[in-house]
Amino acid sequence: MRKKLFGLNFLAAFLMLVMVSGCSLPVTQVSPSFSLRNHYAKWQLTLTPAQKATASPTTKETVIPSDVQNTITPKATDGADTLLFMHPGLPASLRNEQAIPNITLTESQLNADIQFLISGKESSPTSLPSSTWVYALVAPFYTLADAASMDDVIALWQGGIVDNLSFSQIKLTSENYAIMDAIFGEPRGASVEIVDQETLDKQALTNQPFISILPFEELTPRWKVLRIDGQSPIDTEFSPKNYPLKVQIWVDNKSGYQLSPLPETNYNSDKRTVLLMTGVTALVRATANRMDLQGNTFPGTDVYPWFSAADLVHISNEVSFSENCPQPDPFQQDLIFCSSPDRIELLDYVSANIIELSGNHLLDYGEQAARLTLEMYAERGWLTYAGGWDLIDAKTPVKVSHNGNQLAFIGCNLIGPPVAWAGDSSPGAAACGDYHWLIDEIRNLRSEGYLPIVTLQYKEDYSAYPNPQMEIDFKQIADAGALIVNGSQAHTPKSMIFHEESFLHFGLGNLFFDQMEVYYNDTLMEGTREGFIDRLVFYDGQLISIELLTTMLEDYARPRPMLAGERQALLSRTFQIALDSYR
Repeated sequence: MRKKLFGLNFLAAFLMLVMVSGCSLPVTQVSPSFSLRNHYAKWQLTLTPAQKATASPTTKETVIPSDVQNTITPKATDGADTLLFMHPGLPASLRNEQAIPNITLTESQLNADIQFLISGKESSPTSLPSSTWVYALVAPFYTLADAASMDDVIALWQGGIVDNLSFSQIKLTSENYAIMDAIFGEPRGASVEIVDQETLDKQALTNQPFISILPFEELTPRWKVLRIDGQSPIDTEFSPKNYPLKVQIWVDNKSGYQLSPLPETNYNSDKRTVLLMTGVTALVRATANRMDLQGNTFPGTDVYPWFSAADLVHISNEVSFSENCPQPDPFQQDLIFCSSPDRIELLDYVSANIIELSGNHLLDYGEQAARLTLEMYAERGWLTYAGGWDLIDAKTPVKVSHNGNQLAFIGCNLIGPPVAWAGDSSPGAAACGDYHWLIDEIRNLRSEGYLPIVTLQYKEDYSAYPNPQMEIDFKQIADAGALIVNGSQAHTPKSMIFHEESFLHFGLGNLFFDQMEVYYNDTLMEGTREGFIDRLVFYDGQLISIELLTTMLEDYARPRPMLAGERQALLSRTFQIALDSYR
């Protein structure tokens, strides 16, 4: 299970008592330890899982913030316990279930000495400092819809039938129900359902038509984050300022305790890393011809906004640069490929910085071209993996640390041909072999605290389905500790599944390659124009979101974002394959 982003360490001593000393004061009686775990469990029973929510929960008890420590020195007053009121929507990251002496949890704000309060307004109703807590609107991973308007979400919350919305229900844990209640008021109708966390999690890898909300720190890649009126907390340019799904949390303290301030927010862009993983790039034939005619950056113009907004951009460039590369021929019959050195301008343009070399065309123009290519990448400070100067270099993973997120890239070529593989002193791709070396390296990376991202040059079959052996191999690599396992061989998009805590995408399709029409034995291979770009969002050392961007190839060179109908068709096809595999 992924760790909580705000565990038990955001305030080192949350409640510090200023002891009133003096020998003339009477001894204060310490009341028995109060078990918040048991009390909270009783409160949860008042909200039976799967009950329909028609009004706000009447009980307002919850557990104590995470950094209330194990023991609290009693107040030197009249012996009365300190009364603590907790808003029922207080996020789990700010709670603790330890037994705390001399604290009494109360259902009423009226006489509480300390109150943890929540408001859906822009600031706390008092002048007290508050924390801004950001929430995400989510749906099951295999949901076709990408967004919702706030008006439609509110209408569904209020029991209306919304024709424009792809969802018919809102499912929430009791805590997040209380948050929605704070933002939008009490729900009406039967469209809102309270469920326990386990039940909700089991429905993440489905395509059921419901939405939910999660605190930003509780996001996992099994949920699809939906944009609300064009805004999403996983976007690079996101700002909470005008974002509707947020609350203010503050503490009203009338006790004799000194309280440390709450964290300012649960969202910090300095902890985020956005990585784009792409499919096949081969700047040859008709693609190179269009670059001659339209300029080297032409293929990247329509997808540039996606790439420029990423921190890390992976490109699987299968072809080496060569000084003696001939003029590109759109009708070239053989499969011996090269790119003129100036084509690297396109990779510069799309901000490439992680280059995969598992392709089987790296040595088409000999070792000299491969070495020139490696030198060109090194001059730009780009990192290369799955191929290299020799066998050791080809097998060596690339390690990246960005905003506290530690990622490692490693890969290999399974299918060959053997002449494309690196030797003891010659460049080429890393041969997969029996995967033993790869599995050992993945385990080492995990032990060093890195999140391994593995890409394989597998056998191409122009099918959206993974073949049985492919699924076995990918799962074996995932079981070794790979967080991501991608197929880099695919010229058509393949399906994707989760295996335990790993994401397996069996093939992303073409990025920059001229396959507008491909025939095999006079049969048109469908899908060569389509492609996936996997947008992976990491935060505070964890993968929190996977966004599947989709492209359609135009003019033999230029992928563009898919139109709505095109995207729905591709997702429907690949999602159904994935959903069938879970059954």
